[in-house]
Amino acid sequence: MKFKYASRELSLLSFNDRVLSQAINKKIPLLERFKFACIVSSNLDEFYEIRYAELLTLQKSNKKILSRDNFEINKLLLDVGIEAKKIKKRIQKLLYEDIIPALEKEKIYLITDRKWLPHLDKWTENLFKNEIEPLVTPIVISKTRPFPNIINKTVSYIAELQDINNPNSKRLAVIQMPHFIPRVFQVPYRIAKKTKSFIFIGGLMRAYMQRLFPDYKVIDSYQFKLTRNVDLFISEDADDIRSALKGGLTTRNLGEGVRLEISTRMPKSISNTLAKIHNIRKDCIFSVRGPSNLYRFVDLGERLKYPELKFPKIKQKRILSRNMSSFEWIKISDRLLHHPYDTFDPVIHLIEEAAKDPEVLTIKQTIYRTGNHSPIMEALMLAAQNGKEVTVVIELMARFDEQTNVNWSAKLESVGAHVVHSRPKRKCHAKMLLITRRELNTKINKFEIKSYGHLGTGNYSPKNAKTYTDFSFFTTDKYFCKDINKVFSFLVGSSNKITLKKLWHDPTTHRTELKKLIRKEIRNFNKTQIGHIIIKVNSLVDHEMINLLYQASLGGVQVDLIVRGMCSLRVGESFSKNINVYSVIGRYLEHHRIFYFKNNGEEKLYLSSADWMERNLSRRIEVSFPIEGKKLIDNILNEGLNIFINGRDSWKLKNDCSYDHKKLKKHEITPQEEVLLTR
Repeated sequence: MKFKYASRELSLLSFNDRVLSQAINKKIPLLERFKFACIVSSNLDEFYEIRYAELLTLQKSNKKILSRDNFEINKLLLDVGIEAKKIKKRIQKLLYEDIIPALEKEKIYLITDRKWLPHLDKWTENLFKNEIEPLVTPIVISKTRPFPNIINKTVSYIAELQDINNPNSKRLAVIQMPHFIPRVFQVPYRIAKKTKSFIFIGGLMRAYMQRLFPDYKVIDSYQFKLTRNVDLFISEDADDIRSALKGGLTTRNLGEGVRLEISTRMPKSISNTLAKIHNIRKDCIFSVRGPSNLYRFVDLGERLKYPELKFPKIKQKRILSRNMSSFEWIKISDRLLHHPYDTFDPVIHLIEEAAKDPEVLTIKQTIYRTGNHSPIMEALMLAAQNGKEVTVVIELMARFDEQTNVNWSAKLESVGAHVVHSRPKRKCHAKMLLITRRELNTKINKFEIKSYGHLGTGNYSPKNAKTYTDFSFFTTDKYFCKDINKVFSFLVGSSNKITLKKLWHDPTTHRTELKKLIRKEIRNFNKTQIGHIIIKVNSLVDHEMINLLYQASLGGVQVDLIVRGMCSLRVGESFSKNINVYSVIGRYLEHHRIFYFKNNGEEKLYLSSADWMERNLSRRIEVSFPIEGKKLIDNILNEGLNIFINGRDSWKLKNDCSYDHKKLKKHEITPQEEVLLTR
């Protein structure tokens, strides 16, 4: 039987369409709706920078004519362009016909063009003269001044000029906006006449462009933004990964052009010129009104004190009493936290306490993403300064966080911590922490070494832990801790082959163990007619794993999949009649990876750092770990899985690869809200 797959690129665009539905949903607070629109706009940028750029590279290679999901590449490029433009148009319509007018009713004004009231003229002109004009460098194009290299996603302007002394002489000029110039300026409250007014850079540039060209008459000016291929290639043979990466980062924003966003007013002759210079396909030219780089405004809601226009704040219970140490808390029993419903503070406190505790000997931790400002990284530095043996495996190739991780690597090394990096094509995506401590065993009156482990489904990022749903697992179990230590030995190169009792640690182990569990579920169903698999991941595109799920369906096993984003599995086919696929879109980004198997009544449940993508299961260092004990398993089933299957406010995949939305009834609440209420 020949199995079928859905396009991962079209599936990813479909996910963004579902996220955009949050911005359209008028039951969601207004400033949160604006934030969702900004997120989708940013996601589209990343889609073109990475996914679309990949397709273009494949097309130009002439080695293959099919995508990874067996779609003809030229048709797929056209289909992707059509869907992407539909989403962009929906964002534009939403902003200008819904969100911006609704904000104005709340006396919040987003002025994206130059149509501000006359009483703001003096303030805006002074602002431009003092804070913008001295910082920009207009370049008039000529034989000696060729078109400049436009940096990826930089807001730029092209102006049509006429020579004052020679009216028949017309030229073009280009202005790239430096990244340090704000894209939006808040009008002082007294000048704005007791309103919250924000003027966007585009309106200021259009209004005062003439000031930049004293010897020319500005006929008109137009905003544009170029999106480039930003994927980094670092050779496996590089002697110094960090130095090689630094070199790649300096040129990342000057890769091949893949998309051009232009003002809706821009004449076709100019847009064609820009497209020709940057080798942009016609179907990759997007006409945009107002700001194109919306993600620069995603924090606008945080600057405004309008609690009624935002999601209510979470009331998180204190988990650790003030006089209890983290170590005592973990020793009592294994602990499972569900972020952001549970605070991330215990993770931070554990590392901070370990850094100061004189009995702590070693700290080992993996870092994928943590942010520019990180109490965890500061604690690790303090631990090293306090004489602890600190080993940190920092993934330098965490996309778009490369520079942040390079900076942290240097800081850690400067205080004596051991810093290790993975190879370019074998990213370390595992989330692990291991602390060893010298403790007195009162029964035998001797000091012993006690280990404390932490495993998670999400990154060690306090910021992400407020908006991403993830599980944190704390344990002193000797088998867990020994396994974690062995994985660290593997990562630092002291052990090339390791055998673990509880954890799955490398790509081979993951595939092997997942195959065993799926095939066992099929055998169990054949014998007992009992079988159920529930998988929750961010992406499901690995063909081998999809084929196994098809085989489980053919074998009669009920398969429920909760896939937030990309999904290449097809439902409604003869080989997938027992498979349901759900997508969860809500206030929080569903981020945990959970693998559940009925196992003939002896349930098995694993938490993991790994999505079901070929890169995760074949080329990355990932860690999956079992959850033991009915209470903890039931907790994860209730809060992470069952609540989203056939549930309220869920999206269900159809056989045409679109999704049905099961909307809330009048008095119903979302599953995420229910989790909040039950804690």
